[in-house]
Amino acid sequence: MKVFKGLSPRQMARYVKSFHRGSFMVEEMGKFEFTRGEIILENLNCNKTLGLATRVNRVLRGLRQGNPLLG
Repeated sequence: MKVFKGLSPRQMARYVKSFHRGSFMVEEMGKFEFTRGEIILENLNCNKTLGLATRVNRVLRGLRQGNPLLG
């Protein structure tokens, strides 16, 4: 499992895109799970973690559409 020390949505999005299904940890926030190339939002209850997951999913959509600056 990958552990991210900082909050970099772009790095997390590249990780999720590479593996398509699995999980990763953010040192300050805990565990995130993803499937079908997006982070699962149902298990997140804190506004901070939900916001980060939403930003990562936005970057993922941008990467799929060929716009790496989105997010």
